[in-house]
Amino acid sequence: MEKIIAHIDMDAFFASIEQVKKPWLKGKAIAVSGNPNGRSVIATASYEARKYGVKAGMPLSTARKFCPYLIILKGNMEEYETISENLYNLFCEFSPAVEYYSIDEVFMDLTYVAKEFEAALSLGKLIKNEVLEQFHLTCSVGISYNKLMSKIASKLCKPDGLMAITKEEAQEILKKLPVSKITGIGRKTEMLLKEKFNVEIVGELQKVQLDELVKVFHSYGKFLYNASRGIDDSPIITFVDKDDPKSVGNSITLERDTDDVSEIKAVLKMLSAKVASRLRIGKFQCRSIKLTIRYEDFYTFTHGKEIPPTSLDSDIYNISLQLFREVYNGCKVRLLGVSASLLDKSEALRLFDELQTLKEEKLVLAMDDLRKRYGYDKLEYGSINALKGDFVFQDKKISGS
Repeated sequence: MEKIIAHIDMDAFFASIEQVKKPWLKGKAIAVSGNPNGRSVIATASYEARKYGVKAGMPLSTARKFCPYLIILKGNMEEYETISENLYNLFCEFSPAVEYYSIDEVFMDLTYVAKEFEAALSLGKLIKNEVLEQFHLTCSVGISYNKLMSKIASKLCKPDGLMAITKEEAQEILKKLPVSKITGIGRKTEMLLKEKFNVEIVGELQKVQLDELVKVFHSYGKFLYNASRGIDDSPIITFVDKDDPKSVGNSITLERDTDDVSEIKAVLKMLSAKVASRLRIGKFQCRSIKLTIRYEDFYTFTHGKEIPPTSLDSDIYNISLQLFREVYNGCKVRLLGVSASLLDKSEALRLFDELQTLKEEKLVLAMDDLRKRYGYDKLEYGSINALKGDFVFQDKKISGS
C-alpha cells in the first residue's frame, strides 16, 4: 500500500502567536528575538516583515536596515512550547502516528485513516480548520507519499495552504524546482552544485550521476541523488507509550558555529554517551536513533533510523555518525542533538548483546557509576568542552546533568 504522509507546518509560528495575543500587531511587520536590545538574531518574522527580506537567523541590525519600521518583540519560549504541545495533542486526534519534528511542525501518517489522496485532502482541511478555531493560528499542510515530498508540498503552498503531490505528479513538480526547495540543501551545497555541476534546479540535478555526486559530497551525495528523484524511506518516528518515557535525548548549542568535523564527532560521541547512560539507568533499550542538526542560519534538519535494540555508547554513536554523514551539507553547525526512541523495557531484556565483549560491558557500567558519584561533566570525550544542553527524560526537559 502506498503511504500517505502529511507535513503540517505552522505559519510564522512565534510571530503569529504574538499577533494573536496583541491584535494591534496584526498586519504589521514584526519579528521575534531572544534579546531585542542586544546582539541577537531574528527567530521568526511575520509575513509582513518577510516582504522586506527579514528572515530567521538575520542579525537584528541587518533586519532593521531592511525594514526600518520593524517591531521586534522578546520571545516567550515557554509559552510557545506549551502551545506546540497542545497542537501536537490535537494532531494526535487525527492519526495514531504523529512525529513531533520541531516546535512548529509535525509529520503525520494518514495511510490508515485516509485511503486515498482526496480523503487526505479533506482531512487536511479539517485539521486546518481546527487549528484556526482552537488556536486562531494558520498552518500549511502538505500531503504526499513520503516525508520528503510532503515537506516540499507544504513549502510550496505556504502560507495557510493545502497541497497534495501524488507519485505520478512528483517528477513534473520536482524538475522545475530550485534545488534549495529540497529540505537538507543549504547555501553551501547550493553553491557547490552550481560550481561543480552548473546545477540550479532539481531537473538538472537529476542528470548528475550518483558516482559524480559521491565524489564531491561523499555519503551526502546519495541523499542528493535520491532526494532529487523524490525518494525517501525515512520512517515516521512516533512516541511509544504515554506511561513510559517517550524518548531519551540530549541536545547542545555549541559555543561557536563550526564546520570542523573532528569537533562535531567529539560532540556526537559525548551526546551519544549521555543518551546511552540514561537508557541504562532506566533499564531501557532503544530501537530508533534520531539526529538533529541546526545550522548557522537556524535551519534545522532531523534524520532518523530504526536499529536493533541497544543501550551501548558505541552503537548509538556509530548510528549518530552515520546519520550525520548521510545528511550533512557542509555548512557551519550551531546545534546538535541525539535522541533515542522506540524504547523497550523489560526485566528479562538483556542489556548487552552476546557479541559485545565483556570489556565494553564493564567499561560502560564503570563509567555510569563514576557519573553517579562525580557528575557527568567530569568525564569528557576528545577535546570538546561544550556548553551543557537540555536533557529530555519522561517528557520533561532537565537542564544538562
